[in-house]
Amino acid sequence: MMKYLAAAALLLSATALTAPADAAMYGSSAPTSSGHMMGNPPPMAAPWKRIDTSKGWIWADSRGFALYTFDKDPRGQSTCYGACAVAWPPFYAPMMAMGGQAMGKWSVVDRFMFAKQWAYNGKPLYFWMKDTRPGQVTGDGINGFHVAR
Repeated sequence: MMKYLAAAALLLSATALTAPADAAMYGSSAPTSSGHMMGNPPPMAAPWKRIDTSKGWIWADSRGFALYTFDKDPRGQSTCYGACAVAWPPFYAPMMAMGGQAMGKWSVVDRFMFAKQWAYNGKPLYFWMKDTRPGQVTGDGINGFHVAR
C-alpha cells in the first residue's frame, strides 16, 4: 500500500510542476511568474529552420541538423522502425505539438506507443545518424532518404 501512496504522491508533485505549461496549452487565463497571461503565451521559436547546404536550401532542426524524408513513407505515416529508426532517428515532436492541427505544410504524425513525429508536406522527418555536425547532408539519396526541401 505504501508503494502505491508514494507513487501517487510522486505523480501529483510532477503534475503540479508541469501545470503552468499544460495550462498554457489549454488556454487558461492565470498569470505566470513571468507576467504573461497563459491564454497568450509568448511566441515560441519553431523547432525547424531553413539552412543553406551543399545540396541547396533545406529544412533542418533548430540546431541546424539536416532533416530527411523517406520515399517508402505514405503521407501521414512513418514506416521507419527498428534498425531503420536507429540509423534514421525520427524528428520527435512534443505530445501536444500543434494541438493535432497542421500549420501550413508542417504537421505531426503518430508513431508507435503514442509518440509524435514532425512531418513536412505530410512526410515524416528524420535525422541521419552519420550527420555529426550542423549543415551536413551525408544521408541524401541513401536507401530512399532525401533532404527535406
